[in-house]
Amino acid sequence: MLKSMLRDLLAHKGRVVMTLIAIALGVTATVGSWVVSDSIAVTLVGQETRKDVGVSVQSPGKEPLLTAADRDRLARTPGVRRAAGVVVGRAGLIGRGNKFIRTTTVLDRAGTNWSNDKRFTIEAGTAPTGPGQVALHKADADSAGLAVGDTARVLLSAGRSDSARVTALFTYHRLGPSATTDVNEASDAVPVVAYDSATAATLLGSRFHRIELIPTVGTSPEAIKAAVQKDVSDEYHVETGSALARAAVQQSDTEAQDLRMTMLPFAAVALLVGMFVIANTFTLLVSRRTRQFALLRAVGARKSQVRAGILVEAGVLGVAGGTLGTLAGVALGPSMIAVMRPEGDVDFTVSPVAVLLGYGVALLVTVVAAYRSSRRAAAVPPVAALRTAETVPRETKRTRNVSGAGCVVLGLMMVAVTAGPSASNLGRISALAGAVLGVIGMIVLAPWFAEVLLRPLMRLLGARSGPSVRLGLRNAAGDPRRTSGTATALTVGLALVCAFATLSASFSTLIASTTRANVPTTTTVLQSAAGGESSLTPAEAEKVRKLPGVTQVAGSRDVLVGLTYRGGSTERRISAIEPAGLKGPLTPRLTAGSLDLTRGVVISQNQADMMGLGMNDRITLHLDARTAVTQTVVGIYDATELQASIFLDVNKAPTSLRRQITMLYATGPDPDRARDSIRAAFRDRPDVSVGSRETLVAQGVAQQSLAFTLMYAMFGVAILIAVSGVVNTLMLSVMERTREIGVIRAVGATRLLVRRTIRVESIVISLFGALLGVAVGVPAGAVMQHAMFGQRLWDFSLPAGIIGLSLVGITLAAVLAAIWPARRAARTKMLAAIAGG
Repeated sequence: MLKSMLRDLLAHKGRVVMTLIAIALGVTATVGSWVVSDSIAVTLVGQETRKDVGVSVQSPGKEPLLTAADRDRLARTPGVRRAAGVVVGRAGLIGRGNKFIRTTTVLDRAGTNWSNDKRFTIEAGTAPTGPGQVALHKADADSAGLAVGDTARVLLSAGRSDSARVTALFTYHRLGPSATTDVNEASDAVPVVAYDSATAATLLGSRFHRIELIPTVGTSPEAIKAAVQKDVSDEYHVETGSALARAAVQQSDTEAQDLRMTMLPFAAVALLVGMFVIANTFTLLVSRRTRQFALLRAVGARKSQVRAGILVEAGVLGVAGGTLGTLAGVALGPSMIAVMRPEGDVDFTVSPVAVLLGYGVALLVTVVAAYRSSRRAAAVPPVAALRTAETVPRETKRTRNVSGAGCVVLGLMMVAVTAGPSASNLGRISALAGAVLGVIGMIVLAPWFAEVLLRPLMRLLGARSGPSVRLGLRNAAGDPRRTSGTATALTVGLALVCAFATLSASFSTLIASTTRANVPTTTTVLQSAAGGESSLTPAEAEKVRKLPGVTQVAGSRDVLVGLTYRGGSTERRISAIEPAGLKGPLTPRLTAGSLDLTRGVVISQNQADMMGLGMNDRITLHLDARTAVTQTVVGIYDATELQASIFLDVNKAPTSLRRQITMLYATGPDPDRARDSIRAAFRDRPDVSVGSRETLVAQGVAQQSLAFTLMYAMFGVAILIAVSGVVNTLMLSVMERTREIGVIRAVGATRLLVRRTIRVESIVISLFGALLGVAVGVPAGAVMQHAMFGQRLWDFSLPAGIIGLSLVGITLAAVLAAIWPARRAARTKMLAAIAGG
């Protein structure tokens, strides 16, 4: 029996090919994601870490405090052969065309002193030895278009700059975890520029960020660490080199895990859509082969044998599809790595886990998708199975519709009771759960929607349209289960696109409205052109204050800090700013209290609601490892969760925070004159970006749009799988209707009419799935923006452009998907079809 079933399966190569494509596409996404994360992880872990350092002593906080005297004293620690001080300072590289080069390292840690140890490996040239010479990190030099022998311009602190000849290009070997920001942790940042020690002391500062202790042979680093800890304050970071190496490996593993957690959900979506396609395919295959199953049952095959036979078929297809998908995922790995990590060399790695994952996923998805069809095939008695048409028991339809409607109603209730803009975190999670439940209910109700919508549409358009439209609509409406099963895969893919497009559009609108509400049009905004966590310095603020036409200047220092309050503890982004900054350069809209930062903090309304804070409540802000301030809530303002949600008087912040200005806001009696004055003053400072309120709006919208574009690309894979499902269904449908097509051709239908009929059917099925996806996705996106941004449920923005493009794209895809099935249908031989039907 099993041989007979497998022989019948392999005899219909079209079915096999389309099913394998659906399986392979989902597996490709999964294996590709795993290969990329594995490759990056192996590269990070395999980066050469230094083994020459026994103990590292790092300054507390973000300011370098260690001196030459500290270095000499630590060098006298028993067992220490040598002590080397590492200078870290502010440096920005200017490339050709006076272009500022963005790097992964924050500006304040981009400069260092050269040392002839294992920190550096010279890739070209020779080490810098005196003034007028500099070494550059090779990757950043390549970005700047600079080579050995060129003259590089380096921007330093306090608006200074240095021009030096490039003598070397280097790669850097870290000591401990990497740092791309200026953090108060034991870490090492990859420098962009390196000067000889004397020049570095002059240009970057004479104090050390850390001191590295190299032990004598046979000395235990732990013993040196114990001795050093007795000699320095507890605030200093004292770690052995081996401990820092382990921390670096752990950081690499964490980064790889985070990458997997970022990519695998998209692969899971592709697999989910593939599962719908595969399940629908097996449903059609079982329907197509009911006569064969009936004959097997009639000659003695048991239910369990029929069920096992179909599952074996699924297993065979799963292995074949898993092989194709695994090979495709491995082949796509290098391209995906090039897109995600264009700035660095990544060692391409294919682990056994990736291969096993590909086969495991293929088998699991295929067998699970086929299980329901196997039960249906085994449950049909021999006599009933001899009928040519498959009927759905009324009880099954009623159960499905009631279940779907129940999910939708329950989901709507969960969303409705948590629709307030100030809902708690639990309420927002409940709203998201309700949205998911509602989406599930809509998918379960898809056959009912197909029946309710397509049959009236067939009656409405039937008398007013040509024969191809009538026949295509009849085919789509005649089997609502088949139509909805095919369309569901498209519904899932497009629902995700619409949900995240709604989230993105709402995000863009929120960025614009928030910025415009809090920053007047009269304000000029200055920020670091380096982006990321790079900042301006007090020198830039002082320079702006002295410019003609500028009367008000405020610096915003945005930082993520720990909060302790009456209801618990959390982390929030705060803004330390001059008190006068909220009364001119910025204009937050108060809902209670005052903007007097000298008396306490001002907090956004939704943050106050989430933490249960009100006027005059107390809150403690842990600004760094050594500084915590307790403040009273003196004002509440109307804002979203996008911006820094708590304003603090900068005079209450530690020195290290006061020196790192995220943005400068400046204005004067004549705003245009003030802006022109600022632009002129910073014309030769490519590291400082000068703009307006609309500049901030454009930057925020562009940044979030770029992040969502990657999501759309990932979801596009799912839609591609869904389109392959349309092709699959149409092909199987053509096979089922061979006799019908032959009869139509016999009574005068041309091949063109047959092709048009299949094309109309494809468009109807695809547009039904797409419209259902829009109807599901937009409300889901509205709930997501409510839960994530704290807005009212109905304050979402409709992504009309994305929806329009999606519908046009789906229509074109439907036309393309119909090409092969339509050609096959048009080539049906009339007499053979009628005779063999």
